[in-house]
Amino acid sequence: MKEERAGGRLKRLFRKNPLLIKILSSYLVIVIVLLTVFSFVLFRTYSNKSIEQVSHTSENFISQSYYIADLMLINVYYNFYQLFINGVDSDFNYGLYVDQSDAFADQDVLRKLRQYVKSNPLIRSIYLYNSKTDRVIFNISEVGEGIQSTADFLDQDIINIFSNKEQTVSGKYFTRKVDYVINNKTISENFLTLVLTNTSSQGEVESSLVINLNERILQEMVTSGSAGDLNQVLIMYKDGNVLSHDDTSMINKNLSDESFAKQIMLSNDEKGSFITKINDRESLVSYVKAKHLGLIFIGIGDYSKLLMSAYSMQRTLLILTIIFILAGIVLAVFFTSSIYNPFRKLLHKYRLDSNRLMNDKKKALLGKLLDGEIDDKIRDHDYRTECGVSFDDPNYVTLVLKMDSLEKVLSGKWSKDVRLVKFAILNIASEFFREKRLKVEGIDNGYDYVSMIINVKDRSDEIVSHIIDSTMEIQDQVEKYLKISVSAGIGDMVEGVEGIGQSFQHALAASSYRIIYGRKAVIEYRDIAERNNKGIHDYPYEIEKRIIEAIKERNMRKMDTSLNEFFERLVLSSADEIQITVLQLAVLLTRTLSGIAKTSIENGEYSIKVLIAEIQTCETLEEIKTYLYSICSRVIETKGNDAKENVKSIIANKIKDYVGKHYNSINISTESVAKHVELSPNYVRSIFKEITGISLSDYITQCRMSEAQRLLLETDDSVSRIAEAVGYPENSKHFFTIFKKYFGKTPENYRMSIQDNGSPSKRTSNE
Repeated sequence: MKEERAGGRLKRLFRKNPLLIKILSSYLVIVIVLLTVFSFVLFRTYSNKSIEQVSHTSENFISQSYYIADLMLINVYYNFYQLFINGVDSDFNYGLYVDQSDAFADQDVLRKLRQYVKSNPLIRSIYLYNSKTDRVIFNISEVGEGIQSTADFLDQDIINIFSNKEQTVSGKYFTRKVDYVINNKTISENFLTLVLTNTSSQGEVESSLVINLNERILQEMVTSGSAGDLNQVLIMYKDGNVLSHDDTSMINKNLSDESFAKQIMLSNDEKGSFITKINDRESLVSYVKAKHLGLIFIGIGDYSKLLMSAYSMQRTLLILTIIFILAGIVLAVFFTSSIYNPFRKLLHKYRLDSNRLMNDKKKALLGKLLDGEIDDKIRDHDYRTECGVSFDDPNYVTLVLKMDSLEKVLSGKWSKDVRLVKFAILNIASEFFREKRLKVEGIDNGYDYVSMIINVKDRSDEIVSHIIDSTMEIQDQVEKYLKISVSAGIGDMVEGVEGIGQSFQHALAASSYRIIYGRKAVIEYRDIAERNNKGIHDYPYEIEKRIIEAIKERNMRKMDTSLNEFFERLVLSSADEIQITVLQLAVLLTRTLSGIAKTSIENGEYSIKVLIAEIQTCETLEEIKTYLYSICSRVIETKGNDAKENVKSIIANKIKDYVGKHYNSINISTESVAKHVELSPNYVRSIFKEITGISLSDYITQCRMSEAQRLLLETDDSVSRIAEAVGYPENSKHFFTIFKKYFGKTPENYRMSIQDNGSPSKRTSNE
């Protein structure tokens, strides 16, 4: 009865207040419409983001493949081009230009070819063709080496190329399939060949250096051993001919008639992705163009498979959207006005946007000054003043403040909007410079850096020193208030607004040398200008070889010494050269460490993807060296004590062999032995004593005394001459003392006792 009366009262209330019903109904309709629109937008946004993410992932994969392959091909081309053109390698010059052959020199050439083939995993074989001697000197990795006449040379395809005057292949890469027989073994391979030739005035090839790259290894580098979500990964020339492909039957096939290839070849963009039909299947195509090599890197994936996870998430999102709408109908009436509106006001009140805080005209002007886009309007002092930039003095210098440890910054309290960090850095720097009575303007114009333009009256060293000191104080202020550090690059001082762009580029270049000088460094362009303009240093192959040997020998000390020497050499290089050199070392370490640890080169713990990703998080050479040392030492230590003892035995045997050949040298010592085995003297003493049970100095003495005993028995040489022959100076009293201690008699008495007794005396002590 009570329920009926309550229901009746509600009905009467609604009848008396129809407007209330309309308001509530309209409110519910508005809520449903708003939530539906919101959910639909969210649904569509996630769908688009999923598609963008898949495209971005594919583009990144192809870009990384391009970066690795492009770098390796350029390195090979540059290194061997320098060898061929400059003639700095005497062994190469002999092989290419000698008129008459020499057996010993031939062996030196073969040894040098062997070193170059082993130095790079891409190189399959190297030929030295010499028309004067009518022969080819060659080395084929893991197969064989030798010297053959032109007519008998196993790779007649390359000989035919030399004979064809109309076919010009010198100085560029081209693909070919080669079948040859060596050591009674038939080998069929796909090569990416680089030919460098010297021709006569009649166009005949007189000598040639041929480098054959392994197409299969190049393809593995391009795909990092696996194409991931992509069905195909290929490299083709800009004319459509396929250079490298997962399917070897596709190599040298022309794809210019394929619709996806046409679209890429006609595009003016250096990289991108698009959706098209290939073999009646919708596919996602991503590409990167390497214009200087004339190559295009392409990845093709099944579009439906690539978006499978996105479709699954979309269905989940749709269900959640429906639940959200139903819940919103119930809860929105009570909470929207009390929660959403205040929150919106609060968000609006505290949202900081550096673009809104800077006048648009001023920002555009500063951007053009830094980019060097100077026109008559910008030269006009009144226009600059109108834009809010009051520069009255004739000289300018730019400063770049770059955030250190950006990954930590993005993962910390500034993760939601890194622009706030840069805005705070700009404020701190601007206020501080103005306190120092310097005219300055700042702009956020980089992903991880901001730039300052400083206007000064004169170009004295005192002003530059003042700017450097102020920059250091700014670094301290930033670290104090923002809890992050910044590195600084200072450009050269220029006269007039026309030079601001150059000064900025130099400041940006200087900031990249943080990799050498470390975090929170202040780097002037004039300190690195000479190094930045020098030619590329030779890659330290010999040091690299010692690093690999040390790892294979499980020699921690040698590995540490060689790695330190490698990075000490890098300190003298430019920032760009350091990146290239470190990547090349990482590629070789990948193969070595994966082989020792018996893990996959493509996806294992020491794959190229893992090493590059970790190296890219390092900002200084010291960090890179520490990381590489840690992974190398970890592999060496995992082999256990048995491996260490085996290495010690190898070292002890090397020491014995060296002492056995050089004990008669006056200068032999623990230091000279240590230098030969590339270890410290203390470590050599410790290992030798541990393995042989005798100290190294005693072993040297033992070898000398044994030889002295033989000479006394078998020759009539004087004692002083025998002393000198076994490593003691002439008339050395030390020899007499040691001999008597060792045999119990002086050398003369020992020889006389032998002659008297007719048989050798036995050692009486310390033997």
